[in-house]
Amino acid sequence: MRIILAGVSGSGKTTIGTLLAEALHCPFADADGFHPPENIAKMSAGIPLTDEDRAAWLDALGDYLVTHDPIILACSALKKKYRDQLRAFTAPEPIRFIVLTAAPSVLRERLDERAAEGEHFMPASLLDSQLATLELGDDVEIIDNTATPEDVVTRIFT
Repeated sequence: MRIILAGVSGSGKTTIGTLLAEALHCPFADADGFHPPENIAKMSAGIPLTDEDRAAWLDALGDYLVTHDPIILACSALKKKYRDQLRAFTAPEPIRFIVLTAAPSVLRERLDERAAEGEHFMPASLLDSQLATLELGDDVEIIDNTATPEDVVTRIFT
């Protein structure tokens, strides 16, 4: 079982992923830890990543997925082609993609709070570019993440 919690920054991937991994008694990983320093520097400077910037990052995540089953992974996976690239690594074994969503105002508030606490390199200024990049389709499950984290985890199980 491989579950990837996808979505834009501030959608709650890490919070929900940690709780889900605890409930399933399996490992949790955050894809942010796989970014090369160049990507982190760009995002920290408010510069959106390009497909080229993400290529090596996605390859590293795919290599990780091959050797980790079960796993809960928090990963933006904003475009269908990124998700397809990750699926190719584990085929024919499936990956369940769950996109966590919330209203832009909620996401911005979460990012502002996180920035005030110095918890993350991703600035709120990149939210609009992430929302514009996000592709939702029939290859993902969409779950609104505005309830309590425990309620969201329960919805994932149903």
